[in-house]
Amino acid sequence: MIHTTENFFNKVATDIRDRYFPNEKHGYTQNKNYHAAKYTIELFNNGCLTYRTFIGRLAKACDTNNATIHNMVEKHIVSFGEYQYKPRRLYSQSKAQIN
Repeated sequence: MIHTTENFFNKVATDIRDRYFPNEKHGYTQNKNYHAAKYTIELFNNGCLTYRTFIGRLAKACDTNNATIHNMVEKHIVSFGEYQYKPRRLYSQSKAQIN
């Protein structure tokens, strides 16, 4: 079982908003990716998504790779327990295959 810090939703949402959506104002924006990111964080915080799905959806909404999002989010995880995050494909691996 994954244990998160107290106030996990607000901490992660603030980090994501500051880095990927600095000009968006909650309640006034029409940016679909911003709302998708907030909704994904809320679903994970409420226990409706697995960690792997959470990272994947959040990376897609922020238009970045899974490793970057994982590094941002893991700062707010107290304990992963026995869980080990294994992304489907590392960004560096897919980049190496293109070259």
